[in-house]
Amino acid sequence: MAKTETQVSFRVTNEFKERLEAQADRERRSVANMVRNVVEDYLREKEKEAE
Repeated sequence: MAKTETQVSFRVTNEFKERLEAQADRERRSVANMVRNVVEDYLREKEKEAE
């Protein structure tokens, strides 16, 4: 995996954070890893659509 070079942050509600943490726990991964994968999948799909 590529070395992380920068950080992105955003605000969410407490409920949203709890949902993220619960899902990450179910998948046995960190919230950061789960969010990064979800965003990567989204970008990959959008880039395919743009071709």
